[in-house]
Amino acid sequence: MNYHQSRKGIFAIAALLGLTLMLAFAGQPVTAQVSNTQSFSSGKATQTFIANATRISVGTVSYNFLGTGGNDTFNLYGGNASAVFLATGLLNNTFNIVTGNPGTNGTLGVNATTFSLISGANSTFNIVQNNFNGTVSFSIIAGSNSFVNDTSTGPVFDTLFSINLGSNSTASLASQFVGNQTTINVVY
Repeated sequence: MNYHQSRKGIFAIAALLGLTLMLAFAGQPVTAQVSNTQSFSSGKATQTFIANATRISVGTVSYNFLGTGGNDTFNLYGGNASAVFLATGLLNNTFNIVTGNPGTNGTLGVNATTFSLISGANSTFNIVQNNFNGTVSFSIIAGSNSFVNDTSTGPVFDTLFSINLGSNSTASLASQFVGNQTTINVVY
Protein backbone atom coordinates (compact mmCIF):
# COMPACT_ATOMS: atom_id res chain seq x y z
CA MET A 1 0.00 0.00 0.00
CA ASN A 2 2.85 2.40 0.78
CA TYR A 3 4.37 1.78 -2.66
CA HIS A 4 1.10 2.69 -4.38
CA GLN A 5 0.63 5.87 -2.34
CA SER A 6 4.20 7.08 -2.87
CA ARG A 7 3.89 6.38 -6.58
CA LYS A 8 0.71 8.51 -6.75
CA GLY A 9 2.60 11.28 -4.94
CA ILE A 10 5.44 11.17 -7.47
CA PHE A 11 2.96 11.45 -10.36
CA ALA A 12 1.23 14.37 -8.64
CA ILE A 13 4.55 16.19 -8.13
CA ALA A 14 5.57 15.52 -11.75
CA ALA A 15 2.21 16.83 -13.01
CA LEU A 16 2.53 19.94 -10.84
CA LEU A 17 6.07 20.63 -12.10
CA GLY A 18 4.94 20.12 -15.69
CA LEU A 19 2.04 22.54 -15.22
CA THR A 20 4.36 25.10 -13.64
CA LEU A 21 6.80 24.88 -16.55
CA MET A 22 3.99 25.13 -19.09
CA LEU A 23 2.59 28.26 -17.42
CA ALA A 24 6.06 29.79 -17.16
CA PHE A 25 6.40 29.70 -20.95
CA ALA A 26 2.78 30.03 -22.11
CA GLY A 27 1.84 32.66 -19.56
CA GLN A 28 4.34 35.24 -20.83
CA PRO A 29 2.68 38.20 -22.54
CA VAL A 30 3.48 38.37 -26.24
CA THR A 31 4.82 41.91 -25.96
CA ALA A 32 7.51 40.68 -23.55
CA GLN A 33 9.22 38.66 -26.26
CA VAL A 34 12.69 39.88 -27.15
CA SER A 35 13.31 37.77 -30.22
CA ASN A 36 11.53 35.13 -32.24
CA THR A 37 13.53 33.07 -34.72
CA GLN A 38 12.23 30.23 -36.82
CA SER A 39 13.86 28.26 -39.63
CA PHE A 40 12.23 25.44 -41.57
CA SER A 41 12.87 23.58 -44.80
CA SER A 42 10.86 20.99 -46.67
CA GLY A 43 11.30 18.95 -49.83
CA LYS A 44 7.64 17.96 -49.83
CA ALA A 45 5.58 19.36 -52.72
CA THR A 46 2.66 21.68 -51.85
CA GLN A 47 4.11 22.55 -48.45
CA THR A 48 2.52 25.52 -46.64
CA PHE A 49 4.89 27.74 -44.66
CA ILE A 50 3.39 30.20 -42.16
CA ALA A 51 5.25 33.05 -40.45
CA ASN A 52 2.93 35.08 -38.26
CA ALA A 53 4.41 38.02 -36.34
CA THR A 54 1.17 39.98 -35.96
CA ARG A 55 1.09 39.64 -32.16
CA ILE A 56 4.73 40.60 -31.63
CA SER A 57 5.35 44.29 -31.00
CA VAL A 58 8.64 44.39 -29.08
CA GLY A 59 12.00 42.94 -30.11
CA THR A 60 12.96 41.31 -33.38
CA VAL A 61 11.52 38.59 -35.56
CA SER A 62 13.36 36.31 -38.01
CA TYR A 63 11.92 33.65 -40.29
CA ASN A 64 13.83 31.56 -42.83
CA PHE A 65 11.88 29.12 -45.03
CA LEU A 66 13.18 26.87 -47.81
CA GLY A 67 10.81 24.86 -49.98
CA THR A 68 12.40 22.54 -52.52
CA GLY A 69 9.34 20.49 -53.45
CA GLY A 70 7.62 23.04 -55.69
CA ASN A 71 4.03 24.29 -55.64
CA ASP A 72 4.59 25.64 -52.13
CA THR A 73 2.69 28.42 -50.36
CA PHE A 74 4.44 30.97 -48.15
CA ASN A 75 2.12 33.00 -45.86
CA LEU A 76 4.14 35.80 -44.26
CA TYR A 77 2.50 38.22 -41.82
CA GLY A 78 4.55 41.09 -40.40
CA GLY A 79 3.80 42.70 -37.07
CA ASN A 80 4.92 45.82 -35.24
CA ALA A 81 8.46 44.66 -34.46
CA SER A 82 11.58 44.74 -36.61
CA ALA A 83 11.53 41.64 -38.77
CA VAL A 84 13.31 39.71 -41.50
CA PHE A 85 11.42 37.19 -43.62
CA LEU A 86 13.44 34.93 -45.92
CA ALA A 87 11.49 32.59 -48.19
CA THR A 88 12.97 30.54 -51.02
CA GLY A 89 11.05 28.16 -53.24
CA LEU A 90 11.77 25.99 -56.26
CA LEU A 91 8.98 26.92 -58.73
CA ASN A 92 5.19 27.33 -59.07
CA ASN A 93 5.02 28.96 -55.64
CA THR A 94 2.58 31.41 -54.09
CA PHE A 95 3.71 34.07 -51.63
CA ASN A 96 0.97 35.81 -49.60
CA ILE A 97 2.32 38.76 -47.63
CA VAL A 98 0.86 41.32 -45.23
CA THR A 99 3.66 43.72 -44.32
CA GLY A 100 2.76 44.71 -40.79
CA ASN A 101 3.50 48.15 -39.38
CA PRO A 102 7.04 48.03 -37.95
CA GLY A 103 7.16 51.52 -36.50
CA THR A 104 4.54 51.73 -33.80
CA ASN A 105 6.96 51.93 -30.88
CA GLY A 106 6.64 55.73 -30.84
CA THR A 107 9.69 56.49 -32.97
CA LEU A 108 9.18 56.61 -36.71
CA GLY A 109 11.74 54.87 -38.87
CA VAL A 110 13.38 52.92 -36.05
CA ASN A 111 11.83 49.56 -36.90
CA ALA A 112 11.82 48.01 -40.36
CA THR A 113 10.70 44.80 -42.01
CA THR A 114 12.61 43.12 -44.84
CA PHE A 115 11.18 40.46 -47.15
CA SER A 116 13.75 38.56 -49.20
CA LEU A 117 11.88 36.25 -51.58
CA ILE A 118 13.30 33.94 -54.25
CA SER A 119 11.35 31.57 -56.46
CA GLY A 120 11.49 29.86 -59.81
CA ALA A 121 9.15 30.16 -62.78
CA ASN A 122 5.35 30.49 -62.59
CA SER A 123 5.29 32.07 -59.13
CA THR A 124 2.87 34.63 -57.69
CA PHE A 125 3.58 37.26 -55.04
CA ASN A 126 0.44 38.78 -53.43
CA ILE A 127 1.43 41.71 -51.21
CA VAL A 128 -0.84 43.82 -49.01
CA GLN A 129 0.94 46.75 -47.39
CA ASN A 130 -0.33 48.20 -44.12
CA ASN A 131 2.85 49.96 -43.01
CA PHE A 132 1.40 53.43 -42.45
CA ASN A 133 4.44 54.52 -40.42
CA GLY A 134 6.99 51.71 -40.70
CA THR A 135 9.63 51.07 -43.36
CA VAL A 136 9.28 47.93 -45.48
CA SER A 137 11.81 46.55 -47.99
CA PHE A 138 11.30 43.86 -50.62
CA SER A 139 13.90 41.93 -52.57
CA ILE A 140 12.09 39.64 -55.01
CA ILE A 141 13.70 37.35 -57.57
CA ALA A 142 11.51 35.05 -59.65
CA GLY A 143 11.68 33.08 -62.88
CA SER A 144 9.66 33.46 -66.05
CA ASN A 145 5.86 33.79 -66.10
CA SER A 146 5.76 35.19 -62.57
CA PHE A 147 3.48 37.88 -61.17
CA VAL A 148 3.94 40.46 -58.41
CA ASN A 149 0.75 42.17 -57.19
CA ASP A 150 1.16 44.89 -54.54
CA THR A 151 -1.76 46.79 -52.98
CA SER A 152 -2.29 48.67 -49.72
CA THR A 153 -4.97 49.20 -47.10
CA GLY A 154 -4.33 52.97 -47.26
CA PRO A 155 -1.35 55.32 -47.54
CA VAL A 156 1.96 53.56 -46.80
CA PHE A 157 5.24 54.91 -45.46
CA ASP A 158 8.74 54.30 -46.82
CA THR A 159 8.89 51.29 -49.13
CA LEU A 160 11.77 49.86 -51.12
CA PHE A 161 11.22 47.40 -53.96
CA SER A 162 14.00 45.58 -55.77
CA ILE A 163 12.33 43.15 -58.19
CA ASN A 164 14.02 40.96 -60.80
CA LEU A 165 11.60 38.82 -62.81
CA GLY A 166 12.11 36.42 -65.71
CA SER A 167 10.58 36.74 -69.17
CA ASN A 168 6.79 37.05 -69.64
CA SER A 169 6.41 38.29 -66.05
CA THR A 170 4.36 41.21 -64.70
CA ALA A 171 4.60 43.52 -61.68
CA SER A 172 1.66 45.65 -60.53
CA LEU A 173 2.60 48.03 -57.71
CA ALA A 174 -0.63 49.83 -56.81
CA SER A 175 -0.05 50.79 -53.17
CA GLN A 176 -0.67 54.37 -52.05
CA PHE A 177 2.99 55.35 -51.59
CA VAL A 178 3.44 58.52 -49.48
CA GLY A 179 6.86 57.95 -47.89
CA ASN A 180 9.81 60.26 -48.55
CA GLN A 181 12.15 57.30 -49.03
CA THR A 182 10.12 55.19 -51.45
CA THR A 183 12.29 53.54 -54.13
CA ILE A 184 11.13 51.10 -56.79
CA ASN A 185 13.44 49.13 -59.08
CA VAL A 186 11.87 46.53 -61.39
CA VAL A 187 13.81 44.57 -64.01
CA TYR A 188 12.32 42.00 -66.40
